[in-house]
Amino acid sequence: MASNSQIENGKILPTWGILGAGAMGWLWTYYLQRAKIGTLLLQRQNTSYRECIIQKDSIFENCRTSAIKSDNPCLPALDALIIATKAYSVRNALLPLQEVLSSKQIPIILLQNGLGVFEEVRQLLPEQPILILSTSNGAYWHESAFLKLTGIGYSYFGTLDNSVPDSLKQVLLKQLKATGLPVLFTDNILKQLWEKLLVNCSINSLSALWLCRNGDLLDNRNSKQIWKRIVQEGVQVMRLELHQEVEPSEILTFIEQVAYKTSANYSSMCEDRRRNRPNEVDYIQGYLVRKAHQHNVSVPTLETLAELLKFPENSSLKPTPN
Repeated sequence: MASNSQIENGKILPTWGILGAGAMGWLWTYYLQRAKIGTLLLQRQNTSYRECIIQKDSIFENCRTSAIKSDNPCLPALDALIIATKAYSVRNALLPLQEVLSSKQIPIILLQNGLGVFEEVRQLLPEQPILILSTSNGAYWHESAFLKLTGIGYSYFGTLDNSVPDSLKQVLLKQLKATGLPVLFTDNILKQLWEKLLVNCSINSLSALWLCRNGDLLDNRNSKQIWKRIVQEGVQVMRLELHQEVEPSEILTFIEQVAYKTSANYSSMCEDRRRNRPNEVDYIQGYLVRKAHQHNVSVPTLETLAELLKFPENSSLKPTPN
């Protein structure tokens, strides 16, 4: 699939930037292009375009996008900038762009797992329109040769403050929906983020420790017992943070649904550990533990998981059999 031109039939097309060329960055590049939205990949490399082979169902397509070095101060006008880097990389990735983003007031859309990134970006860009896209779409790299698109799930779109006018929210939402992916706007994105946080604490933790696919956890009695303990601890903190009732059984059902829909996937934390890379534990398990301590809530299971997952060098361990 070739990158869309900026003008088609005399009509100026919207253009979105993508910062981060991982699985989620390419997934949204692919679907935005299908909606005739131009894409510009911001990357470390100094090349004018990038290509990626995408497998959707049994069909292989070549996805090609314009590209620019991410620290280039001459950033063109963009309708939005999707931040698809790892949570721990967001702030440093945005630092070279701080001035140009601020001057052009380009809306930023955060895709990261976990919580805490929004606050970091808001501190860096106090006046910027910042939105969050919490998605359960699945994709993974097949032996680094191509990107395989797997489960399609709902994406929730919203913001945590009043930095985005309603008119801009509607424009961006319309463009996201044009991709054909199910995207819903919510005025309570924080609830969605907490639900996904507990999903990530459950699925990512165990798949990373056992080096297995998400679906392998569904038939493992040990994993389901640990999920219950994670949810029991996490829901206590979630209730205190959201000031509303949360039903643990609904969270457990959601965890199983996500594991089923993404059964062929290795979680991002599992992939990081297999490749001996840093992971997002500080924004997922670690974030929940810090919040628990603030509320004087005991979370021994989450504390143990957070400590175990801080050491990617343990990736030499063999997977635990089901």
